[in-house]
Amino acid sequence: MASLIDIMRKRLLDTIRSIQPPGKWKIVVVDSRSYQILSAACNIDDILEMNVMTVENIEKSRTHYATNEAIYFLTPCQESILRLVDDFRDHRNPQYKAAHVHFTSGLDDMMFRDLNQRLKSTGASEYILCLKEMYVDFMVVESAVFTVEPVTSFFSIFGTDPRSHPEDSIRVTAKQLLSVCATLGEDPIIRYQTPPPPPPPSQSPTDGLLPQQGSATRSLATILQKEMDDFCRISPNFPPARNPPQPRATLLILDRSIDPMAPLLHEFTYQAMINDLLPVEPSESKNGIKYTHEYNQEDGTMATMDVILNEEDAVYRSVRHQHIAECTENLVRDFKKFLEDHKATSQAGDRQDAPRDTTKNLKDMKEMITNIPKFQDMKAKYSAHISIAQECMSRFEQQKLNSVGNLEQNMATGETPSGNTPKTIVLDMVPLLDDPHVSPVDKARLLMLYILYKDGNLYDDDKRKLLEHARLPIDLREAVNNLSLLGIKVSRDRKLKEKGRKKEKRRRDSRDAPFELSRYIPNVKRIMDSQLSNTLEASQFAYTRQSDIEHTEEANGAPHSAIPASGISLRTTKPTWNKKGGNGAGQPFGASRAKLIVVVLGGMTHSEIRSAYELAELHDRDIYVGTTEILKPSKFVENLSRLRQPIPAARPIIAPYVAPPPVQEPHKIPKISNLIPHINHTTSSLSSVSLNSPSIKSGTSGQSTPDKPEEKKKKRGLKKLFG
Repeated sequence: MASLIDIMRKRLLDTIRSIQPPGKWKIVVVDSRSYQILSAACNIDDILEMNVMTVENIEKSRTHYATNEAIYFLTPCQESILRLVDDFRDHRNPQYKAAHVHFTSGLDDMMFRDLNQRLKSTGASEYILCLKEMYVDFMVVESAVFTVEPVTSFFSIFGTDPRSHPEDSIRVTAKQLLSVCATLGEDPIIRYQTPPPPPPPSQSPTDGLLPQQGSATRSLATILQKEMDDFCRISPNFPPARNPPQPRATLLILDRSIDPMAPLLHEFTYQAMINDLLPVEPSESKNGIKYTHEYNQEDGTMATMDVILNEEDAVYRSVRHQHIAECTENLVRDFKKFLEDHKATSQAGDRQDAPRDTTKNLKDMKEMITNIPKFQDMKAKYSAHISIAQECMSRFEQQKLNSVGNLEQNMATGETPSGNTPKTIVLDMVPLLDDPHVSPVDKARLLMLYILYKDGNLYDDDKRKLLEHARLPIDLREAVNNLSLLGIKVSRDRKLKEKGRKKEKRRRDSRDAPFELSRYIPNVKRIMDSQLSNTLEASQFAYTRQSDIEHTEEANGAPHSAIPASGISLRTTKPTWNKKGGNGAGQPFGASRAKLIVVVLGGMTHSEIRSAYELAELHDRDIYVGTTEILKPSKFVENLSRLRQPIPAARPIIAPYVAPPPVQEPHKIPKISNLIPHINHTTSSLSSVSLNSPSIKSGTSGQSTPDKPEEKKKKRGLKKLFG
């Protein structure tokens, strides 16, 4: 599978490489947001190798390089635009010799006009050699994982704050998803999770918000489709031609209500356990996590070390999706093999042979010495991961997660490990709710899973008794009750003659789960599998355009009627990922090679991310998953508890603009006619969009309209430079 990090890195480095100033050396200038994008995909060494002297933040005071040109990577916002103009306001002492400006996403017409006017009025336009829009405004996290903003989407979609303005949140997400599609070179078929039918009039006021669930996915799909259509219209070479040709990708938009169980369950794979059980924090580059672990030094004393866990760590990458039992065994086995291999190499370098072999021995010794830093690095990595895995197992025992996890799986799957219907759920749960070794958050997770298990058939008084057993603080009680905002019926009144929902019988998978504590299959995995097999029901996962339904039928060679009329049941559908079968048309899965992009608004779990990798490997398909937030279970519970509170204010990433002192000019600046002559029309790049002109003449025939001069000021189109 093509790595999203590699694709992004190539786009960014190709852009830097394409700028070849006469003086060879150049400066890279970023703001705080674009720096995150750049550092998530590229190491600083990668950038400096492109004849870059230094990387500077435009928000900070910087050294003047009057003889060097600068490459700007900026967020299209007012703060960065004002600072860009300030860099060249003083003609006697400009910040750099010239500027090659690249925005991470598209500028709207108003912002472009404002930039144009400021550059003209200050005379700064004479320093601008090129101006481009790159469409890279999203964060790569892993080779198949990305995140988009805003991180507060969960609150704006499911919360009750009337000032949340979910439509603004959705527009931000749509623009960043456009960047994802542009980076992948895809004009995808867009599908989305449809809203559920309205509840009956007898529903309680608490459930009055249920009709809203799923409306965010429809709104996002509609806005994104318009963004894609506009982008393709002004970019005639997009999407780029491929050899051999490939069918269009599918972009599937879901929200967190699609599976409320997955964020509550304990996941016992290595990566998920680290994030759930250990005190970790995001790494500086945002593409991994940082964990501080203790280790024994050679002199017997204890020391601490910060470990960065990301895809650059080959050991972590090889075991992150393994169950903790497999992970510990494989780490010990691989470490022993690594030491044995090094021992053999060392002996080869130290052997005493005849004088005629002296030259060969010296070469072996040189190679061995060269490999020592790599050996020490790998040894440290294995040692750290073995220590981390042991710490996870220690927390597993302390928090009684064997009992907790087994009960969770029984409720999530609706059956015991032997395949029988569980009869003792409450009897097993009450002792855990009373146990002081079980954390309050884990107790709240158990209660919420029980509510989901009862599926609307839990009586109010029974829920109250369970909450009393758990003795939860007020915020966790709020989290339990706020499940209703995700479209879940939390409880019902015993006195009312309300007919409870009939529980759906869940069918056991044909393939036995290898571990009893990992039996649950996330709904997102079922949906991805159904999409790959062309059995995803259009009534539940709609298309934005009717023509795309017909296109999909032709590409797969199967009529739409081949899709089961009953659709996909997210709890009972028999999965197909246990074997390499055919799609709905009897074709091999790998035949079409169409990409699948799945976006989950409101957060995505590590189990769902793992599922994407598993299906991608099994079906030999490129599958990319994105979300507004990668969820830890504790974070999901915290978010639930705050749904009825005012939406959290997002901290600005880019520092507020502060105007510099006015420039004292000795003479009047000559009038600059326009920004246009200073924009480089000939520079082309596979990874950028050129701003040809802020004034594209209207009319389908391309003729000018001199009687409408105000329209000339509008930025009507962007010429896409793909190939």
